Amino acid sequence: MKGYTILGIALAMAMSAMAQQNSFDEFRQRQQASFNQFKSDRQAEFDEFRRRVNAEYAEFMRRQWEEFPVQEAEQPKKEPEVKPIPAPQEPIDTKPVEINVKPVVVVIPQPEPEPEPIAPVKPKEEPYKRVSINYFGTITTIGFPQNDRLHIAALNENAIADAWQELAKPQYDITVKTAMDARKAANLCDWGYMLMLRDACEKQYGKTNEAVLAQAYLMVQSGYRIRLGMADNKLYMLVASDYDIFDYVYYTLGGCKFYLISSDQCKSMQITQAKYGKERALSMQIAKLPKLNSEPTPKRTLTSKKGVTTSVSVNRNLINFFNSYPQACVSGKQNTRWAAYANTPLDKSVKDMLYPSLRKTIEGMSEREAVAILLNWVQTAFEYKYDDEVWGHDRAFFAQETLFYPYCDCEDRSILFSRLVRDLVGLDVVLLYYPGHLATAVAFSQEGKGDYLTYKQRKYIVCDPTYINAGVGRTMPGMNNQEAQIIALK
Repeated sequence: MKGYTILGIALAMAMSAMAQQNSFDEFRQRQQASFNQFKSDRQAEFDEFRRRVNAEYAEFMRRQWEEFPVQEAEQPKKEPEVKPIPAPQEPIDTKPVEINVKPVVVVIPQPEPEPEPIAPVKPKEEPYKRVSINYFGTITTIGFPQNDRLHIAALNENAIADAWQELAKPQYDITVKTAMDARKAANLCDWGYMLMLRDACEKQYGKTNEAVLAQAYLMVQSGYRIRLGMADNKLYMLVASDYDIFDYVYYTLGGCKFYLISSDQCKSMQITQAKYGKERALSMQIAKLPKLNSEPTPKRTLTSKKGVTTSVSVNRNLINFFNSYPQACVSGKQNTRWAAYANTPLDKSVKDMLYPSLRKTIEGMSEREAVAILLNWVQTAFEYKYDDEVWGHDRAFFAQETLFYPYCDCEDRSILFSRLVRDLVGLDVVLLYYPGHLATAVAFSQEGKGDYLTYKQRKYIVCDPTYINAGVGRTMPGMNNQEAQIIALK
């Protein structure tokens, strides 16, 4: 009898536990259902907001577009380049020279986060057409609706507005979502994203006005400040930038420069000033390198006069991407254009090949000894040639390009050296600009000899990658220290 009682108690406890579990499961299901309903309602609000914003945008476009004159493309300032010279083999002067830099120091803006899209996009789950492009050696896919009806009936305000409203229909949400997903997957900067959208839209629509409108629509939905213009029976997308982008004509609207990223030359253009609230200008910085399929170049062996040898191969697809990148400066100060190059990181695959041997060489050295080894490597492992001889015009290199191309000049060496010192020794570096020449200065943690400058209460000692075999702290002869300027790096 006692056994039956114990069994009954155990059975009752088990049934109670089951009931509690069922009750918990039901509670969890109700909570999940409530959360799903909340998300659905919230997404519906987002969708309605995007539809309203795009409807207002299209309505504004129906107004007569205003005529604006073209502004000529800005060019890098042409300066006589300084010829590299060997340093005399003599000990550094024990009395350092302080460089009196100009008081105005242009600090390059920090890389901006991605712009905020108009609102989160969640397309309906339905079949769509996958359009693939070869984006610098990497296959990238964007979705377009199977029943894509985008067509601009005529090149006028109403027809363009009608086509914009077509793009704002729910079936094109898949295009917006897959474009932003592709950007995230490939780590694309602003410039890279713009090129990807252009290529995908031209693959879908050809080199047509529809392709231009689709690219502009996707840029707007992604949060960028763009304007549309008409000239010579063609539609154009103009993109705003707070940077002065060289080699591209632009139009000034409301005090902001809008660039025509095209080889076309239009003396004037009818432009709509339709806009929305959170739009952001195009940044010309590269915070992260794009993720591109690897196409390694043949290994290149680089040996300094002090016997430091390393071999490196680079990704040709990344080199091709860099080739697409225009030079740009900040606040009209042309010498700031080098900072974007110097702030761009080296590819991990390059670091994995290049850095181990360099780290091993400088292991156990003082900061000054380590920097001196890296300085001599950059001074003597690369062949110098003027840009005009090689390219026919001024051309700055990203650090990775200097490791690829057979020739480089003072700015390329300074950009690479600044990258190596920051990565391998962990010291702050600034670029040091003289008219016609670029060098660097390094902030050591210990006091040291040599020519120096003071910036933000810190002492930076001159290191010139073009003054061949010169040690830390030596200024190339002929450089006017009264005209030196600092280009701050991050």
